[in-house]
Amino acid sequence: MARSRTRYRRSAFLGVVLSLPAIILAFLFLFWPVFVAGQYSFTSASGYGDRDPVGFENYLTAFTDTRFHDAIGRNVIFAIGVTLCSTVIGFVLAYMLFLRVRGWRALQVMFLVPFIMPVVVVGLLWQFMLEPTNGLVNSVLRQIGLGSLAGPWLTGESTALASVGLVHVWTLAPFAMLLIFSAMIGLPADVLEAASIDGAGHLVKMWRIVLPMVRPTLVLVLFVLMLQLFRSFDLVYLLTKGGPIGSTTIATLYLFVEGFTNNKYGYANALGIILGLVLGTIAMIPRIVTWRQARISAKRGAL
Repeated sequence: MARSRTRYRRSAFLGVVLSLPAIILAFLFLFWPVFVAGQYSFTSASGYGDRDPVGFENYLTAFTDTRFHDAIGRNVIFAIGVTLCSTVIGFVLAYMLFLRVRGWRALQVMFLVPFIMPVVVVGLLWQFMLEPTNGLVNSVLRQIGLGSLAGPWLTGESTALASVGLVHVWTLAPFAMLLIFSAMIGLPADVLEAASIDGAGHLVKMWRIVLPMVRPTLVLVLFVLMLQLFRSFDLVYLLTKGGPIGSTTIATLYLFVEGFTNNKYGYANALGIILGLVLGTIAMIPRIVTWRQARISAKRGAL
């Protein structure tokens, strides 16, 4: 008995020692910055000189800041649109690979290229393609007789947000495809074979069998993409820098402008804390749903 206790203590101590570097790194690069940001959010810090305490003034200002509200609303529209389009396209591409169409391995690699490309390369590539005068998209439209559709994709107030969303779909749909395809290859083969024997075609199997069985993965993809798009900054900044006339200024860009352009460092930290709380709440939704489903399943099993 004493030996087993000693062995357990040694293993527990070894586990703590081995986990210590990861705990220190998490504290230094995750918890400490959040703590410091929380401190700054209660001050009038501008990034220069003294920072005077202002209590909850920054948070009260955020709740009455219409530009911040507009940025959040724009972010919601942007995130929902890109998430839905990326998930649908990702599902279709994943099902194509699942059917093992001719050349599916080459297609798999080709589909993943946009996802693995550096963000800077993606931004420069699409800036060139969507350039109003000599861009590839407008040039092709003029060549095929659809010059009336050519326009200032990234510089037009009515088209900029949709164009930025299209670029995000191009980069995120392969990620959705990868997760959904991973779920599809784990489906039981006997169920699909039975459906084929019963005469079910590819569309019927996709709608009646594959889609319901990969639904948990689809929910995961939706929430992961939603969180990613609320955190999006680099690609939007590279493409439009929030313009024109703020039409692509989403929440993260508004934080950046307030903190580093308008020198409202304390206020920007308060906005960051609010946005972090919103994202944390969204991230908890799948866990709550999973927990409730587990409870319902346990109750049914008990009956």
